[in-house]
Amino acid sequence: MSKPKFYQAEIKLVKGNVFDHVYPHLKGANQLTMTERMGSEQAECGECGGNSYIILAPESCAVREGGKPYIECMDCGMPYHL
Repeated sequence: MSKPKFYQAEIKLVKGNVFDHVYPHLKGANQLTMTERMGSEQAECGECGGNSYIILAPESCAVREGGKPYIECMDCGMPYHL
């Protein structure tokens, strides 16, 4: 059996439209709004009320299994499809 491998993820602020960042192939096309996707322009977490999120990496289990971009609340860890 091989030795374990560990990777360090880096959190960087996404500037501009997060949907353009997550869906670059749809940039400029008809995209959902933050209100349509998250319930309001402030995108409050339904569990804790926070609104800071980590965009999960394409290699993450949620994204691989769900086949869609996912985010996770930085305050409570609640996952959401973006």
